[in-house]
Amino acid sequence: MPLPRFITRRLDALTEPSTRIPYAWVYHEPDVFMQRKSAFTVAKKYLHRRLRLAMSGQLRHEVRHVAPQARVLWIYGGKHSVGDAVMDMSGRALLRGREGPIDLLITPGLKAVFEGDDIFRRVYGDPAEVNPADYDVVVLQEFNYPTLRLKRKFFAALPFACLFRYFHGPDRNQTQFSLAAVNDVFSLGLASDELFARAKPYLREESDLPPTIAQQLPSGAFLALAMGGVEPRRTYAHWRECLQAYDVAYQPGMPNGIVLLGSGNGADAAKALLGATFVNLRVVSFVGELTLRDAKRIIANASLFVGADGGLMHVAHTTATPSVTLFAKGEPPYLRLTPRCQSTPLQTESDVSALDPDELAETIVAALASHPQRLR
Repeated sequence: MPLPRFITRRLDALTEPSTRIPYAWVYHEPDVFMQRKSAFTVAKKYLHRRLRLAMSGQLRHEVRHVAPQARVLWIYGGKHSVGDAVMDMSGRALLRGREGPIDLLITPGLKAVFEGDDIFRRVYGDPAEVNPADYDVVVLQEFNYPTLRLKRKFFAALPFACLFRYFHGPDRNQTQFSLAAVNDVFSLGLASDELFARAKPYLREESDLPPTIAQQLPSGAFLALAMGGVEPRRTYAHWRECLQAYDVAYQPGMPNGIVLLGSGNGADAAKALLGATFVNLRVVSFVGELTLRDAKRIIANASLFVGADGGLMHVAHTTATPSVTLFAKGEPPYLRLTPRCQSTPLQTESDVSALDPDELAETIVAALASHPQRLR
């Protein structure tokens, strides 16, 4: 039996802040999400967060916009994924040259990703190190519980603005959302078409390699491949066959260096490739050996990055290097990429290992041909 109209209208009003991004140009999938979730569950979560803000006395401290000269502490809490963090905070690139300084307080495990940033003046991993008197306003990434606890415990008296506010659940293009929210909260006045054109994951540009790393790289042009993965469905299992097909297709002028990157979970895959025999290719592995910043520097010097949807992919998209990216079923590339990523996506109907290695090799060759300026 359908619910009475006045109840459905009320539910719609309560679920809207959690499921609809208030910027029409930002890609997101609220309808897909609501097919899987009860409206009552979503409404309950929204009300719970509002109640926590009200009962803690924080609701009265919220402001919608931040003055240009205000000293800002940006709090990113409750998430531990490198990829999420890179996308969620990419909008800060719009704040370069802003009058007031911006510092970051972030989960300790992500602090190293943003150290040396050219937008954030300082990066903190411990709220106890932060002096509230140094700031005029706090910018919260979203109203998740860990972030709200930090605000209430350490910065209770400071006014705050929130970028994503109550939005929670539907898959979305986090990079676009970040730029739209920063443009709004910081009153930058940029038009949606300009924001769409500028949207790109952001980390400070760095391409100079430490001598110890540069000496180990292949001479000439090379491909950077992301080994391993946290989730099996996002971990490609046929790199050897792909490189064998690329080796067969190899022509002079194409990159013959293959540089393997990734964390320790890709060690076995890297070892298998190092033991393989190729006619034209030279394989070098840095898997499990580099900081994320050094991996980013290597990618910035590569002709092409190839890897599955994950943290290293998003880091790669902060550089000028084009990419070929692999997506499993249920992960729409348009929610992960933007045009400025210069990425060629390949999506399967199951996990990424369902992708035919010959097709991947062909796509790599085609992507290289599309970016001849990277063949050096």
